[in-house]
Parts: sequence; structure tokens; C-alpha cells
Amino acid sequence: MPSAETPITVQPFFGGFVLETLTIGMYGESRNAIREYIQNGFDSIQRAVSDELLAPDEGLIRIHLDRDRKSLTIRDNGTGIAAKQATSVLTRIGASTKDHRKTAGFRGIGRLAGIVFSDKVTFETKAQGERTVTTVVFNAKKMRKEMAPTRASGQSATDLMADTVNAYSTKSRRLDDHYLEVRLEGLRNAPPECHSITAMTDFVSQIAPVPYAVEFPFSDRLHDAADEADIPIEQVRISAREGRKKAVAITKPYSNSHRVGSKMASIDDCEIVDSPTGNWWGWVGKKSVSGAYSDTRVAGLRVRVRNIQIDAADLFREVFRKSAVSHARFQDYFVGEIFVRPGVLVPNARRDNFEEDPDWRKFSKELLPIAKRLSAEAYQISKQGQLAVDTLEAHVTDMKKRFTQLRKSNFANVDRAIAFSKSITTIQRRVAKALLDSTVEAAGQLNVLGSELADMKRESLSSLGASVPTLDREKLEQEAREEMLDEVLALLEDNLTPTCFTEAREILLQEYSSST
Repeated sequence: MPSAETPITVQPFFGGFVLETLTIGMYGESRNAIREYIQNGFDSIQRAVSDELLAPDEGLIRIHLDRDRKSLTIRDNGTGIAAKQATSVLTRIGASTKDHRKTAGFRGIGRLAGIVFSDKVTFETKAQGERTVTTVVFNAKKMRKEMAPTRASGQSATDLMADTVNAYSTKSRRLDDHYLEVRLEGLRNAPPECHSITAMTDFVSQIAPVPYAVEFPFSDRLHDAADEADIPIEQVRISAREGRKKAVAITKPYSNSHRVGSKMASIDDCEIVDSPTGNWWGWVGKKSVSGAYSDTRVAGLRVRVRNIQIDAADLFREVFRKSAVSHARFQDYFVGEIFVRPGVLVPNARRDNFEEDPDWRKFSKELLPIAKRLSAEAYQISKQGQLAVDTLEAHVTDMKKRFTQLRKSNFANVDRAIAFSKSITTIQRRVAKALLDSTVEAAGQLNVLGSELADMKRESLSSLGASVPTLDREKLEQEAREEMLDEVLALLEDNLTPTCFTEAREILLQEYSSST
């Protein structure tokens, strides 16, 4: 018979490494601290609107970069925090009363983010109707020192906080003021956004819930679609100022056209895409020019919750990759946004993805048909671009330059001459395809291009035949077969399941590869 149980008191101990994990170890990019403070300000402004302290368009988050690049201030005119709660709220870590279904931030971790790259983090807040201003100061430099691997395990997280954080109150004459201000002072190894107003506005324009720019032509259509889906495009005004310069209003980076390679491509249309379950909606900009967007601020389909971007552009890239490995590149061929209904998915602590639960897997599955359709569309636009007369003319012009160089050298470099001939063949195929659906005018231009290509190829091969009588024709034919094989395999990979593609690939390689 077992002896009687004697209870033992359990006293959990959370060492300083916990704080280190929640600050230095939390964010892959230190600039995400800026996003944390913005989304906290956004939540506070939304509460102020709900409490009728502000009209819907009166909310404002102001970002100020100090002229000497040594400090950064982010201030919102939200509700602020009442004096009797301010100190406990601002020093509460990993605990929050926010509901993730209604607010952008909800874990109570984000306020520590600035500790990573500043010596002092100061919070100053005031609620309406009070004369008390509460200030809480985190000695970030000392915190980092105490969280070092050689010291952090011996001190509890609570003691470390008590030793590095202090608070005090002051009086205000402005009874109606309500705000919260974050000051990051003594910046050390700070992200570029803390030193450059351009880098700051570029970053905030992508991740924050700011309005569309005036020059973006589809803003009204998107807000109508948002109303129909009952998933609004929430937004707040954000301005940024450097030193004493004039503040700049930040808007989303989308415009009516963006650079694609060496060309400016206009966004000709805006397609609205809907969730079959009603859990999200989105838009995709359409262009007639093939290729990836050069502007990294807009390239890719961005996923947003409450109009705050989750991750950069890699989240939807994985959806393209699931449709086919080679399709991942198509993420950069499109611009657009996916707005997720708040509460359906839970952003992870770093805001670089969602918690991988059944809802996330269902969401990913719903996006897959869109990725497949857009991939097919990208292929079609690419094909049309390759067969466009101006594109083919540019290729022929380039071939003429190469031909002139080869002729000057009397086609002495055999490898270069062979490669030139193969390139000619590729362009000839494209000219032939373009002729099938061309207009009478275009057909005349294409025939001229075809004749020029034929003349260059004829002279090139004639010179090769004269100077290299023992040219390995069989090798050339094999290279042509393998080139065609690569094209066929790429086509099959895009249209078959992985299992079918693997089987087909093995059959084709056994039949046509030179290794067999």
C-alpha cells in the first residue's frame, strides 16, 4: 500500500532569458518594432472612435525621426491609458486583455520590441478628462546587459524588470488631451527606417493600414468590394517627419503604373477575387506587359488582417509554389491584396505568418486555384509578349549586332557561331508562331524579320561548313533535342500532378536524353 502523499509547494521561476526571448529573440527584422507600435496606436485610435472621442477620420499616428538620427518618436491620438492603470499596463509582459478577433495586437509583447536597438524606451500617456501624465521608462541598455547569456539565468524576469524600469507622473494643463507616445532614444544598430525618412515611408506604406494614394485608380471599387464582402479596408492617417521638415502623409504605394523591367506597365484592370467561405476577399491588378515588377514595395499579392500586412510578399509565394515549384516566381508578376476576416486566422507572434491550424490550411487551399489561374495567365501574357512584333524586332536587332561581330572575326570562334545559329532558330520559331495570328500589316513586318534571320543563319552555317568540314552534326541535333526536351518538361511540370510528372520525366529522359 503506497504511503500518504505529502504536497510540495511549486514555485516557478522565470529567468531573464524569458525577456531576452521576447525581445531580441522575437523579431527576425528589428524594423518590425515600428509595425508593433503602429498597430498598437491603430488599436487605440479605433477604441477612441468607438468611444466617440474621435470622428472616424480624426485618428492620426505621427512618426518623427530626430534630425541627429539618435531618436525616433511614434505618437497616436487614441484613448491613451488612464493614470491608475498606465504603469501596470505598460509593464505587463505577455498578458493582454485585447481580443485577437477585434484588435491588431493582442499578446502584450510588442511594446518591448524597441529594446533591441535603443538605449532607452519611454512611454508617455494621458487619458481624456485627467490631468495626470504617466511616464514609464525602460532602461534598454541595462536590460540587454542583464539579459546576456552569462547573467540572465540567475535573475528572475520580474526582478530584472523592477531593476531596469521606472515610472513617474506629471501634471498637464490640457484636460481634453488623450494620447500615447513612444520614444526610442540612443539608437544602436537600428534598422535603416530609423535613419531615413524615405526608408521609413516605404516600409510603413506597405505594412500599415494607410489609405490608397490619389493616383491609384481603383480605390472606390475596392471599398465597394469590401462593403459587399463585409470585410472593410480599415485605415488610419499616418504622417512622418524628419527633424523640422514638413510632415509627409503616408499612403499605400500602389499607383496607376509601375516599372516592369525597362518599361512602365500600367495597371489596366482590377479583378476582385472572393472566398468560397466568405472568410476573405482580395484584388489582383492586371497588366498586359509580361515580367516581374521591379518595385519591391508593390510586387506580389499581400495578405492583410485589419489592413495590416502579415509578412512581406513570401506568404503568397508559397501558395504559387504549391501549384508548381516553378510558379513561385509569378508572385512578383502581380500586384494585389488579400483581406482576411479578423478572427478567422491567428497571426503568429512575429507577424510573419499565421498559426498553422486547420483554419490556416483551409485558407491556403482556397487560394490555390487563384494561384494556378494566375500562373496560366502569366504564361499567356509572356507568350504574347514574346510574339509581339516590337519584341521580335528588338531580338533581330540584337542578332544583327552579334552577326556583325562574328563576320568581322570571319566566324573564327566556332562555338560562338554555333550558339548564334541556335539563337537564330529560336527566334525564327517565334516569328513563325506570330505569323499565324498576325494582321496583314504585322505579317509584312514579320516576313521581313524572317528573311533577315534566314540570311544571317545561311551565311553563318555556310562559313561553318567551309571552315569546319568535320563539324559534329549529330551533336548539334542532340543539343536541339535536349533543348526541346527542357521545354517539354517545363510544360509538363506546370500541368501535371507531381506523381504523373515524375513518371513522365523518367520516360522522356530514358528515350531522349544523351546520358542514355
